[in-house]
Amino acid sequence: MPRRGEIVLARFPFTDQAGAKIRPVLVLAQLRGPYPDHLVMFISSQLGHATPDDVLLVPGDPAFARSGLKVASYFRFGNIATLSGSLLIGGIGELEPAIFDVLVERLVRLVRGS
Repeated sequence: MPRRGEIVLARFPFTDQAGAKIRPVLVLAQLRGPYPDHLVMFISSQLGHATPDDVLLVPGDPAFARSGLKVASYFRFGNIATLSGSLLIGGIGELEPAIFDVLVERLVRLVRGS
């Protein structure tokens, strides 16, 4: 079962159900209830699509190696979703707790509108 702060690969079906793409996501929380659902944040290496709210992790950062990511990537605040555990394939790394806390604090500020 993926843990909070873990970076995992997830299978995202195409809208026409003809296939799927595998993408890294950050597990924000395992949701309580009868289903193995997880709140996740998308991670993207498309640096040109970043917003001012997104957080960049680069290879020079000491936390990068632990993340399991291969290239500089943004944690995308505009792409948060609930995914079934059946779509989570497996872990590739984890985020340093201090960086995870920054992401959570920024998310709370965004939700509060401050």
